[in-house]
Amino acid sequence: MSIVRKVVSQNQTEFKAAVQSAFRQYLVHMSGHGSTPDLPQVQSLLVKPEKYLLEFRYEPLAEEELEIGSEFVQTKQAKWLLKLRFDYKAVESALFNVGAPIWQTPRPDLMVWLAYESEDGLRQVITSNEPDALQSVLGGVASTRGLVIKLPLYDDEDREVLPESALWGLFEEELKQVSQSYNESNSIALRVYPISASEWQYDTRLLMPDSSVTSSGVAADKVSAIQAALLDAMDKMADRYALQVDPTQSETVLFRLSGVNTFDQLQGLMAELNKVLMIKNVVPKAARGNEIWLELTIVGNKELLQLTLANFDQLAEELEEHGVQEHILPGTEEVESGVSELSDPLMMSQDNQPVDLETEGEADKGIDDSAGLFQGQAERSSESAAEMVGVSSPIEPVQANEKGLHYRLVPKVQESDNILQTQENNDVLFEIK
Repeated sequence: MSIVRKVVSQNQTEFKAAVQSAFRQYLVHMSGHGSTPDLPQVQSLLVKPEKYLLEFRYEPLAEEELEIGSEFVQTKQAKWLLKLRFDYKAVESALFNVGAPIWQTPRPDLMVWLAYESEDGLRQVITSNEPDALQSVLGGVASTRGLVIKLPLYDDEDREVLPESALWGLFEEELKQVSQSYNESNSIALRVYPISASEWQYDTRLLMPDSSVTSSGVAADKVSAIQAALLDAMDKMADRYALQVDPTQSETVLFRLSGVNTFDQLQGLMAELNKVLMIKNVVPKAARGNEIWLELTIVGNKELLQLTLANFDQLAEELEEHGVQEHILPGTEEVESGVSELSDPLMMSQDNQPVDLETEGEADKGIDDSAGLFQGQAERSSESAAEMVGVSSPIEPVQANEKGLHYRLVPKVQESDNILQTQENNDVLFEIK
């Protein structure tokens, strides 16, 4: 995402002012909330916003685009378009570490049912199939918050469910029903009308999966009223969907999944889970048949993780692609009771029969750090081990000693002097004798 600013010159003073302004806009875009740049914990990020810049460039404005005044030097003519792009991952990490809200992608669409009354008392509904200048106003507001606006056809079928009188009245049940016909779970009904020569009233009803919220306000004109109403609604959506955690709080929870039959599946699942910002570490805990329990180390608490994963539609799609038939949210009683039935950690075998899996405390006993396992031997041994436990690709050995070969469930190994050694101390190991 590039943010643009019109500037008079390329001097350092105006550049810093433009970067500061653009970075504040970027924080709003990432969090979805207009107040984020003013949060106390975010002020440290605003001290040197240029350190989050990936790139910038100046482009001369065309003659017809030249303006008197710029955002930063109002008395002079803007001559340059400054385009800036910030480092998403760096900013995301910085916001997370200070406990500021982050609205991760993909974000839900917002269905907008907009009716307005003109000065002469005529009412009109904005639809997707009839051009209207207000469509660009809606799109402009949505782009600042990283959302996509959907407009209805408002054809005869829609009108049967949501008559114009019901839309103007912001009737909840009718709005919910007609929005569901578009497969949209987030929608807003918005009415705008003049109350004086210089004042416009707006009233809204915002529907989200678990709430219905009304709001009202006054603005100087019709466009300003629509913008204010949408920005208020999007702030409420950010409150509902954005991730905000206490970075000093952490705990471990169990995540149960079914349909996991191969080691490649397990690797893919763990990689997808590690993309979730709250999850700092994923360790296989136990398995039975094609069910597996993963222990997640998280920043924040399990209630917030449950809400985050429930909102994270992309994760559900990725889990399904990796063959997961069902998953139970981490930290629930069903997950905990399920794993407590297992006396020992288990690993699936080729015929779905349990294979004893030693935990780290047992499997790493007696490992001699000086014991060597050469690369050629390791490759042959891992193929044998893969065949024994029924995984679809060779698993990687850690080390060998008099008890046998030690393998790591998650292959995070590094090669040093032709010896494969453990890279982390908390890996789950199992043993092939």
